[in-house]
Amino acid sequence: MTLFKLKAASCVLIEDDCDKNVLPLISELVEKSSLNILCYEQPICVWQNIYSGNSLQCFKDSQLKEWQNSSAVKTVHMIDSVNQMILDVGWDNCLTCLRNLLSTPEVVKLILILHRDCLTNSKIRIQLTHLANAIVSYDKIKSNKIRVQIKKGGKLCKSEEIISYNALTSTLNLTPIVKDIVSVDEPEKVLPNELSTFKIEIDQIQQLEKNKLKLPYMSKINEGKGKVYYEPDAVDDWDDEDPDDDLDI
Repeated sequence: MTLFKLKAASCVLIEDDCDKNVLPLISELVEKSSLNILCYEQPICVWQNIYSGNSLQCFKDSQLKEWQNSSAVKTVHMIDSVNQMILDVGWDNCLTCLRNLLSTPEVVKLILILHRDCLTNSKIRIQLTHLANAIVSYDKIKSNKIRVQIKKGGKLCKSEEIISYNALTSTLNLTPIVKDIVSVDEPEKVLPNELSTFKIEIDQIQQLEKNKLKLPYMSKINEGKGKVYYEPDAVDDWDDEDPDDDLDI
């Protein structure tokens, strides 16, 4: 499900370090689409060897305008890497270029590779994360562990995944990491006698003594002879016709 959402994202920011291999993930995101790469780091021949079967166009760092206008058909544009592009054209020009590409209908996806260990200005990363609607961050320790953030419909979905690549079948899999749920013991219920300074409950001996106690009227009630007698008081103004005549209503 996470991989499907990444493929559907229009702008994917991949944050890696120098020792991370992002090629399997990029291959999965590109699939059979036409790919236009702006090459700042890897030589063009390297990308041509990797994506020989794709409809691939590679542009040098001096061909920025040609790369921007190379989307005659539905294409995926990629920058290798944003760090070098910022050093080459400046951050303002880089940001303007990215926004123009995202507003171009022929550009179906924009993939940005950002080397986190080479980034000196943290504000650039913050602005790139606002620009992208999918962010893939490789773990600094485990090379096969990634953190994924996907923005959709005003919601932000976060997950941690284990990335694995099968070279024989050329398939990439993302397995979500299920975190252990720490069970919190419920607090013990407070008894009523613990809330008071005096004793509320009775013990077993007191309960037996209570059961032995026989009140005088209980014998009559048990025999079915219990009755209620009412004798009107001398001051009662009893009127059979209007019992409420003495009330000031």
